[in-house]
Amino acid sequence: MEKRKSHSSDENAYLLDSNNAKRLRLESRPESNKDDSYWIVQWRNYQAKKNKTWEGDGVLVVLSGSRATLYDSTDGKQIGSGKSQMPLFDGKVFSIGGKDVELDREITKQEYLSGTCFGSNSVLIDHPMQDLPRQTLAKVFKPPTMRIPGRETASTNVLLESSTSSHLLQVPCLPTPVYETGANSRAEPNDSTSTGPSVWAVNWRKTQPSSKKQISWEGDAFLSCKDQKMSMLSEEGELIGTSTCKNHQHKSGDHCFVGMRELLLLHKVTSAALSLPPSSNLTSLGNEPKHSLLASSSPIPPPPNRYIPPTSFYAVPPRPKKPVGPLHDPDAENAIVMKAPTKEHLERYNKRDRPVVPVVVDPILARRLRPHQEEGVKFMYECVMGLRKHEGQGCILADEMGLGKTLQTITLIWTLIRQNPCAGAGPIASKVLIVCPVSLINNWKAEFYKWLGRDRLSVSVCDRDTNTAKTFATSQKQQVLIVGYERLRSIMIGLVICDEGHRLKSSKAKTSAIFKQLTTLRRIILSGTPIQNDLGEFHSMVEFCNPGLLDEYSAFRRLYEAPILKSRAPGCTSKELELGEKRSAQLSNIAKSFVLRREATILGDYLPPKHEYVVFVTPTALQLSMFAKVLDPNKVDDFVESNSTAESLALINILTKISSSPILLKATADKDHQNNAEGLRRNNIREAVKLLPSNSQIEDLTLSGKMIALSNLLASIKQESEEKCVLVSHYTSTLNILESFCKNRNYSYFRLDGQTPAAKRQEYVTTFNKTNQRTSFVFLLSSKAGGTGINLIGASRLCLIDSDWNPSHDLQAMARCHRDGQKRPVFIYRFLTAGTIDEKIYQRQIIKLGLSNALMGSDNSKAKSKADSFTRKDLRDIFRVHPDTSSNTHDLLECVCEIKDGPEDDILADEANGSEPEYPKGFITASQVNPQREIHRIDTEYLESKRASLASLGEWEHINCLKQDAGKDVKDDLLRRILYVRPKKELTSHTGTMTEQILTAANLGNLDKIELLTARTVPGGTVSFLFERSSISTDEVESEEQIEGKDVDSIPT
Repeated sequence: MEKRKSHSSDENAYLLDSNNAKRLRLESRPESNKDDSYWIVQWRNYQAKKNKTWEGDGVLVVLSGSRATLYDSTDGKQIGSGKSQMPLFDGKVFSIGGKDVELDREITKQEYLSGTCFGSNSVLIDHPMQDLPRQTLAKVFKPPTMRIPGRETASTNVLLESSTSSHLLQVPCLPTPVYETGANSRAEPNDSTSTGPSVWAVNWRKTQPSSKKQISWEGDAFLSCKDQKMSMLSEEGELIGTSTCKNHQHKSGDHCFVGMRELLLLHKVTSAALSLPPSSNLTSLGNEPKHSLLASSSPIPPPPNRYIPPTSFYAVPPRPKKPVGPLHDPDAENAIVMKAPTKEHLERYNKRDRPVVPVVVDPILARRLRPHQEEGVKFMYECVMGLRKHEGQGCILADEMGLGKTLQTITLIWTLIRQNPCAGAGPIASKVLIVCPVSLINNWKAEFYKWLGRDRLSVSVCDRDTNTAKTFATSQKQQVLIVGYERLRSIMIGLVICDEGHRLKSSKAKTSAIFKQLTTLRRIILSGTPIQNDLGEFHSMVEFCNPGLLDEYSAFRRLYEAPILKSRAPGCTSKELELGEKRSAQLSNIAKSFVLRREATILGDYLPPKHEYVVFVTPTALQLSMFAKVLDPNKVDDFVESNSTAESLALINILTKISSSPILLKATADKDHQNNAEGLRRNNIREAVKLLPSNSQIEDLTLSGKMIALSNLLASIKQESEEKCVLVSHYTSTLNILESFCKNRNYSYFRLDGQTPAAKRQEYVTTFNKTNQRTSFVFLLSSKAGGTGINLIGASRLCLIDSDWNPSHDLQAMARCHRDGQKRPVFIYRFLTAGTIDEKIYQRQIIKLGLSNALMGSDNSKAKSKADSFTRKDLRDIFRVHPDTSSNTHDLLECVCEIKDGPEDDILADEANGSEPEYPKGFITASQVNPQREIHRIDTEYLESKRASLASLGEWEHINCLKQDAGKDVKDDLLRRILYVRPKKELTSHTGTMTEQILTAANLGNLDKIELLTARTVPGGTVSFLFERSSISTDEVESEEQIEGKDVDSIPT
């Protein structure tokens, strides 16, 4: 119920209103214009929100039909003026003087001049205002009067002489309670109709326009009617408003108006029902005679039981103060307690000496955390609280994909928002900003709902609404804002979290520049691949989470990056090698304080096993022919020597398309033809395109070796299991081929790429994970648009069609299935066209991963990368195709798992044994130098350095699938089904017994006649070689096969 000001303040307001110059000029006008009008209105300032509310009541004066002035009904002050919008009618809404007004009802000029329209500031004016001298406006003190029932005598009433002039205004006063005695002291009136002074119980509500539907009554009150005046009183006896009484006969059910309120008369009550506060300055309602009550010798009898308002029964009791202590029990079983602040930390941040309490992770989340996740939450908490040894309050959580970085982050956020080690200091972070790729916004929101529900934490998403960030900054209820990198703005918050933080790889990027404007000290980066190409990216990430820790980039490059890169370059001196190793160890030691990196192998006890395969597939005859056309040796050597970067990149792109599918080259040729491209690319491409069959279709996978093997594997999965498959590619053109193939084979599928609407992405993922193979068999995924963050646990098979130069893109994409919630063993296949650029890209990835593993402290990596940039030898090797190899990568390793044959291998073997003749010492003539042997010696040194870079592949199991018994080494039954099977040949007929025939067939001399399979002798699309790696040991394979035979729901997760 709205409260009005006391009567004393009303008097001052009325004096102020009466002295208003504009009102005096209005009242002193000789005559009124017939176009003048006066309105009771509701007003508000401009509001942009959808559900607008009125802020107050007012009076609108319209003179001469155009000029309008708005007054506040509370204090009579002018709050706006302007030109009115004609015509005026009840319920009309328009703007005037920067205020929105709604016309409630029209009043007369007399009501306006009398002041009754100004709420509680009403008085009865007996004479025109212009006849009053200014000095008579001040009120004089009038002592209140009081009657004692049954004790009134002539001696007890003394009339005070009036010293005021005849022009003195009659000031109305509220009545004091009348304490009656006798039988009729509390009797209700018998008649519901009253013509004299009376008090009524009423219901009230604010007046509504006639065009609006009437709302329910808002509250209860009392109405006192006396001497043509109505006074509205609250249930506590406070004056709310007054108005003139036009109707002298009141009855139950009548409606009347007091100020901006509509009243409904219920029934009459006695004056004793009013509970007036004893300290109230309110006086009698009417114009009582000016007399005072002298002290009486008899005591005043106690009043009857006062009226108790109903609200007292339903009032919310005040909340007791919470005792100082932790939010959760730190001594409970399996409780996760954060590190307590140190003495130095308290001296710096606890300036008011507040009591220190334990910070305990909410048990709702604590029971869901695994040991490595618990360690991650504690690590991030210590970093953001400044409890680690490094300067700064940021960190990098660099766990591999699938280790639950999102759950760890949500646990930290929930802890920081609700708790603080200093009791009574409020939460550590009241607002949290999560910055992530746009494709992951809805995924983050779904994860919050998954772990905390929808009601515990307010999560806002900034996607299309530009006002979301402003509302988040000003609202106290909104605590977490999820925003894409493209919509990042500067907002005052307590914690910033950057998912997929490797996007901050350039300090000059626009996103990094925006981050520099943030004043937040607590910053966390989540990235499964923190270092992708060079140490400059690592410096950018550290500069974000702990600004200034590694100095400026120029100093960092001089002290760390340059010495480390020199020590990894071929032919470095021993001094450079020693300095580089020392700086690398120093940098790694610094990083350990704020970087936490764990590998996915720790999930072995929680998730089903994971099997990874690098599948080398022989190219088709069409692919080899197109490679020969494009790679003209003379022209390739020319632009390699000329260091033509543009030509090199264009040729690399062409070779990649041929490796994936020759049909992609046709679109490239058409584009070059439209652009009138000249030189090597145009001529060679046109000659290569002519080799395509005239009836080639986009859904025809028989043109490419990789696509043939993929189609065979999909058919095997579809026929032999109920599993689903994810197909990942870095190019939308490749996804177009796969989509056409799925349509042609009637494979149900979903597709997620850069053209997929953001609102549909999470819907596709959820539907794919919940449905069976018949509804959704294949999920086509673009690694750039959906290769990070999403969970495709509905599939247990993932095929990577092409590789990217950046290894993090492939690692992120291949980690979409082996995650929490997966119930089946996971099989991941990376398809490579043997002997082509596919293998060179894969080899380059292994080299780059050596840099990341060296700095991140991976103990399992044995790679020692010695090259971090392209050289001429690298380019010459990239543009070389090996048509006779089953795996060029395996050939480089010179692995002893099989016997190598061929002249090239013999030469390498001889060189390894030191059989190469040495040149004589001292000066030699040019005729003594063998150019071919010298070039071969340089190539041999290059191959040896590259072999050292690929040493980590020794951890994989190598399987030559061209061997007749290769199937027994392959753990995957479905992959074993698509291996090439040698055609059976009938035994030559021999005379003699069956025993003699068998002995003849088994004659050791006949073994030499068996034709050995090579990459040239098998059809295109044959799986020629496999690299196999599993998350379980060989001894556990048997138990795994038993698990596969059972119901998938019985597999523990």
